[in-house]
Amino acid sequence: MGALIALLDGAADELIPALANKTPLEAAGKPFIDRLASSGLVGYTGAYLHTHQFLADLLAEGGQVPRGILEALALDIPLREGMIVYRLSPARIDGGSIELEYNLSKGMLQSLESLVNKMLPLISDLSPRIYFNDGRGILILEKTDFKPVSSSPFEDSGLDALPIMLQDFVRRIALRNNGLTIIPWGGGVFKNLSLRPRVRRLSILSNSPAAHGLAKLLKIKAHNISSLDDLLNQARRLVKEGNVLIHFERPDMESHKRSYTGKVSAIEEADHILEELYRETGCRILLVIDHGTSSMTGRHFRVKMPFLYAEKPAEEVSRRFHEKILGEFVPTGRLLNMISK
Repeated sequence: MGALIALLDGAADELIPALANKTPLEAAGKPFIDRLASSGLVGYTGAYLHTHQFLADLLAEGGQVPRGILEALALDIPLREGMIVYRLSPARIDGGSIELEYNLSKGMLQSLESLVNKMLPLISDLSPRIYFNDGRGILILEKTDFKPVSSSPFEDSGLDALPIMLQDFVRRIALRNNGLTIIPWGGGVFKNLSLRPRVRRLSILSNSPAAHGLAKLLKIKAHNISSLDDLLNQARRLVKEGNVLIHFERPDMESHKRSYTGKVSAIEEADHILEELYRETGCRILLVIDHGTSSMTGRHFRVKMPFLYAEKPAEEVSRRFHEKILGEFVPTGRLLNMISK
């Protein structure tokens, strides 16, 4: 029997006045997770802005991989050494600020994609190719004389970190589209990568292209999730064969909608799923969080992330799992040592 690694994406948060100045993680009714925290080891690990950064340190030896490259690999986009690859996200420019757009209609996305393709001649000197997929995109540049910076749209320098030609491209689209544009971020040069998995027998359950791209590099299996029943069925089967990482993406998604009630619900949903899987399999559980996401602003932020590891839950809750729980610091790259014992 393998162990279960539960990743609560973006579950850390700020204090919410409407939740009696608690975070959603504190306010959620999650008796099973709290019983795990009461019996097991709890502590903190590193601070990250994005899931792909956390997963690379958690699962791989060999360093970080830019987000654009991971998502291009997941989409089977042909890459050659030396190409520059960026992730593209819909965003709105308002004065000097940039805010990612997560809830655009299908029609708005199609209109934006059409405009981006129409404006592509502005960067023709870079030999660009763009691939769109369900509201996100990949930008590949074949001819460049600059070194890309793996920037984040959640940093103040997100747009300024881009070369002038790309900054102008982004701003020209915004001028034609009432501020709505696309922002390239997570850029990097594609090259031969020599990542090694920290654990061999591992499967990933996730709908994240970044997780699937990392799995390809590590030569481990990654599976999409079509429903909660599908998640449960796959996890039951796979944990009998080895370790399984379940990527619970909904806490982050609800945060981007600025819905703290939805985030509480998402955390409670994960608690029910973990309890059911434990009841049926008796597996050990490592629960981790990758980054903070504010359900007030919708933006990611860095904070040391709490984790827990338990072989079984306590009979009663003696401590609750949340951002302020006391415990030892463990580097992200050493967390999987717990399930290897």
